[in-house]
Amino acid sequence: MTEESQFEIALLNAEDAKALHLLLKEDNDAFKEYFPITLSENTSLSATKKYIALKEKEAANKTDFTFAIHTIIHPEIAGLVILKDLDFENNEAELAYCLSPRFQGRGWITQAVSQIVDFAFLNHQISSFKIITHKTNTKSIAVAEHSGFVWHSTLEKEFKPEGKEAQDMELYILKK
Repeated sequence: MTEESQFEIALLNAEDAKALHLLLKEDNDAFKEYFPITLSENTSLSATKKYIALKEKEAANKTDFTFAIHTIIHPEIAGLVILKDLDFENNEAELAYCLSPRFQGRGWITQAVSQIVDFAFLNHQISSFKIITHKTNTKSIAVAEHSGFVWHSTLEKEFKPEGKEAQDMELYILKK
């Protein structure tokens, strides 16, 4: 079995609650700096169920789409890819992603980003995509570059991690 066939992507749904809660609980340290809101909204299983219900409504309303990366061999959620801030007037959207350290280095996020870009382009006519990452997040930069995104600019004081000063972030763009 190739690495490509070891995961699948699907919109987050109610059946994912336990697996998502477990992922965020086990890998809390890996996600706390750049996914603090997601973590804060998933502090218990019941909170995760509410989070997923909200994500299902956002998908139905076409405001954001949150996809789970499901492993196939041992079914669990390995990470998330979020298509957010959809702007249908300008045909733009932003991508955010996180992956458990246990599954990193396999190219899964790069493949998932490409699949979500295709989904957004084919189903919602989104033709301009953004990835915003910190210059020290070399793995995220590699995902952006391997997915065809090109560095565009530095966004000054774009992101403020909890308990830290605002950070400049790097903007990567992909035009279809």
